[in-house]
Amino acid sequence: MTNICYFCGGKLKKEKVDIARYWGKDLLALRDVPALVCQQCGERYFEAKVSDKIDQKIHQALNAKPDNTIDVPVVQF
Repeated sequence: MTNICYFCGGKLKKEKVDIARYWGKDLLALRDVPALVCQQCGERYFEAKVSDKIDQKIHQALNAKPDNTIDVPVVQF
């Protein structure tokens, strides 16, 4: 993976980020996910092995008690 953002040409820096993903109607949050983050536009890039691990964590979370939960407001558009 290159160290330049595909979208804006900014520099990428290794960081740990929080993400949210839908799996069907379920919304899951993952903390401290390794990513390359563009320092100019904020675009996030995940290595293939990290993307695979994200999917594994989601599958595990759907079949187990989560580490923590949060309340999320939902409003109709």
